[in-house]
Amino acid sequence: MSEDFVGNCISVEVRGGLGFYQGEVRSVNGDKQTLTLTRVIHNGKPLSLQEITINAMDILDLKILSKGPKTNCNSGYDNVPLTQSQDLQQKQSYNQERNETEQNQSQQYHQQYISSNQQQQQPLYSQNCQQTSCNNQQQQQPLHGLGKDEEHEGRRKPRASVGETLAHGPYMVDSSGSSGFQDYHSPYRNYRYGNDMNRTPSKKDRYRRWQDRDETTFGTPIDEDFINTEFDFEKNLALFDKQAVFEEIQSLKPDVVRQADKRSEKKYRCDENVLPAKPKPLSQITLPPSGAGEVLYTTDSGLLVPSVKSSLRSALFSMAYQHGLTSSRQLEMIGRGATDIILTLIGGCHRLKPGNSHQCAVVVVLAGLHLQGASGINTARQLESHGVRTVIVTPNQSAQPPLLVSHELQLYSLTSGSTTTDPNSLPSTVDLIVDARDDHNMESPVRKHSWYTHTSAWASTCRAPVVALDPPSDIPALSPAPLPARLVLCPSLPLAYTPTRGKVYLVNLPIPSQTFRAVNIKYTPPFGAKLVIPLHPCE
Repeated sequence: MSEDFVGNCISVEVRGGLGFYQGEVRSVNGDKQTLTLTRVIHNGKPLSLQEITINAMDILDLKILSKGPKTNCNSGYDNVPLTQSQDLQQKQSYNQERNETEQNQSQQYHQQYISSNQQQQQPLYSQNCQQTSCNNQQQQQPLHGLGKDEEHEGRRKPRASVGETLAHGPYMVDSSGSSGFQDYHSPYRNYRYGNDMNRTPSKKDRYRRWQDRDETTFGTPIDEDFINTEFDFEKNLALFDKQAVFEEIQSLKPDVVRQADKRSEKKYRCDENVLPAKPKPLSQITLPPSGAGEVLYTTDSGLLVPSVKSSLRSALFSMAYQHGLTSSRQLEMIGRGATDIILTLIGGCHRLKPGNSHQCAVVVVLAGLHLQGASGINTARQLESHGVRTVIVTPNQSAQPPLLVSHELQLYSLTSGSTTTDPNSLPSTVDLIVDARDDHNMESPVRKHSWYTHTSAWASTCRAPVVALDPPSDIPALSPAPLPARLVLCPSLPLAYTPTRGKVYLVNLPIPSQTFRAVNIKYTPPFGAKLVIPLHPCE
């Protein structure tokens, strides 16, 4: 009679939350109580398996979609609920029913296992055989060795089909040893692996929970109109009265807390400046009105340093000379500050080290025959003491140079440096140029000498940076135009320079405070712990 169902298209509802299986009946095994389907569709999705085998114990409901062989089974699929929402509701009901059924079976198997221990020799028959009315004598053999794990585990075999593996796990138990009876719900197995919440969940249990969770989260049908509608953030934000909500929250606070909140620091909006404003520059140097220059400078720490006129600074140096700070002492301090700046520009300790002696730094000093030129020669001598190769270029004059310049040239001749008057004999590779050709006398004949023009032309073709050593103010403009310098070095107080002249640095001369007061200057040193500081034009 079972052969009459072969070829029919059926829909089978399976226990354990697995849903529906639809397909064509290939065979029905009455002895093993199994059903084999081909052309299988699981919950509306075709399976890649050619066939699956389902046990009668796992079937909750069975519907015949069409009768007769070679019938198109797709015509009956419309009768099966396959939508996401319906499938979700069905699976939730299946899970609830599965939990109740497994809990009841676990309690029954536990009671049977206890009674079997009391009777000791009483055989325990398979619960599946009693529910499916298996009358075969071979199927009613007792499960000997119920308490022996080795013997029981030795009779475990792989499942015969993929459908059984999905529904019951990867193994079956052969109770007779040879008949191949599939004991899916053995009392011993359910006692050990039943609905026990204290045991570690298997991969199959975790997979089912993940699958139910995903279907609960993503099983709701998608509303296309809702997706295509753009969310209006501004309109939604306008519905929220932030100020009213804060006032309501403040009204619920005690009076003491509300008063403390009012005294708290100001809260800034997103378009307000939360950074503190720059401190107002502090003026610690006051000049007489007749000696103040046109430019006001500021240090990195915010101190104001006014520029002075050349006449006032000359009076300051003359007064310092009278107080004992001679010109030679002043030249040493100016040369020391210039040497520190030049050593930094040519590479510092990375360039001037014993392992780098094969590429010695070369500095050319263009020195006039005056106080500024003597400062340049003093700087060259101090650079020679640091291992820097220097060359001094002086103008060719028959007249005897000033005594201060002669003394500096005599000291420099004791070093390994060289002196020349021809710019064409200078080395082709130069690291830095020190420009000490200009003095503060606007009528000086040095600027009209051909030597001045030749050295300017040579320095313009050389790509080395230029350091101007105490040049005159370029306000008003000088003629001819001076060399563009990277930085300008001034002693004690700066002169007025335009921004195009170069960055201004100030060298500290140890002039006593009484000397400043003697020329009507109120002076507080702005140097701090440094010998040379940068100055910036004050905005």
